[in-house]
Amino acid sequence: MKKRNVRIWILVLVLLLCAGAAAYAYAATAVRTSEPPAVTFAGHTAAPVRSSFAEPVLGGLLQKRLVEEAEDLQIDLGTLSIRSLPLETDLQLPALWTLWNGESQVFQGTPLEYQAFSYTENGSYRATLEIDLPESTEASAADFFYEFVFELDVQPKVLFSSDRALQGDLLSVYVNRGFETTPPAIETDLGAVVFLPLSPDEYIAYVPVNYAQELGKWDIKVQLSGQAYTQPVIVTSRTYGKQHMIISQSTTDATMNNPEGPANWANRIKVLWETFDEEKYWTETFLEPCEGPISTEFGLYRYTNDNPVPARHSGIDIAAPAGMPVLASNSGKVVRAESIIYTGNTVVIEHGGGLKTYYYHMDSLNVEEGQQIERGREIGKVGSTGYSTGTHLHFEVKLGRSSLSPWELFDGSSEVYFTGDYFN
Repeated sequence: MKKRNVRIWILVLVLLLCAGAAAYAYAATAVRTSEPPAVTFAGHTAAPVRSSFAEPVLGGLLQKRLVEEAEDLQIDLGTLSIRSLPLETDLQLPALWTLWNGESQVFQGTPLEYQAFSYTENGSYRATLEIDLPESTEASAADFFYEFVFELDVQPKVLFSSDRALQGDLLSVYVNRGFETTPPAIETDLGAVVFLPLSPDEYIAYVPVNYAQELGKWDIKVQLSGQAYTQPVIVTSRTYGKQHMIISQSTTDATMNNPEGPANWANRIKVLWETFDEEKYWTETFLEPCEGPISTEFGLYRYTNDNPVPARHSGIDIAAPAGMPVLASNSGKVVRAESIIYTGNTVVIEHGGGLKTYYYHMDSLNVEEGQQIERGREIGKVGSTGYSTGTHLHFEVKLGRSSLSPWELFDGSSEVYFTGDYFN
């Protein structure tokens, strides 16, 4: 009996020592936290509502856990009005994205698989994202949990940027087609217009108001889902100046009087007025292509030599010194880069939807047709080629056949920057 009691006491003592050692090891073990993965959903950057870290103790016999919870256990996104709701996070991480509409689960999969998902109806949605990170040399194993709630209320929407415009302005029309499958259509006597996709459901169209547009009321009509949306636009006058220019007969004979000039102009430049890329290439404001004083303003009436009938100046002339770099005003695709009889060394850049910038009279070019270029990239050097009286850059903005003022593009006030309410 005594021996049995001794064994029991020894066993109890061993257990107590083990428990003490385990307790000490548990207390001495530090949980190594880590920063949560970056997550953005529907344009909203989110922090996890719960973060859980697990550190192994005694070689994994035990785990020491640390749980951190946010004050708000859900991230309320309010009411969203478009059905393109991207989830942005590191696609290499082990993650599970689950989506419910009311009580019904409508999606479960990885963030990469979610990219192919399409919302098909309005409702009250809840979404959860679980990201599990394994233990590393720097941090404990971690589980990050994100939860979002939102109302999806997608309705067809047509927004016009303005009901008034100056000659030389640009207007914009934003369309969210909602759950409709047919793309919108647009027509106006102000000029040829196409819609550019911003997302699977959103479109933008740029409407030109030519620098010599007849004043008065003009209609812009959009067809969407069998319904017509009409916006009357009042066009008012822009003030234009006058200029007298002297140019040598030899320059005139080599350019404007060249018998090959009209065909060259028609086949290489005018043909571009009818082309429209159905893709928007730019995201930033347009910049001035080079520095220098303005020697000829946009739209002014120019009298050349003794001709009593003025021509209109459809761009701006920048009196920059020879050899100064000429920069692309914005990102786009080079659709012309060659010598033209009238305008000398010429570059034309398509920015999307027929919105193009034209660069004339350059000394040299360093881009090629078909090349995609970024905003601010050098495309050539200032010169005095073609029908030119001296070193300068002629810069012009056109949408289709319409010549437009560049100044509002430069200062950011142009309606071309209107894009509706992307994420409310």
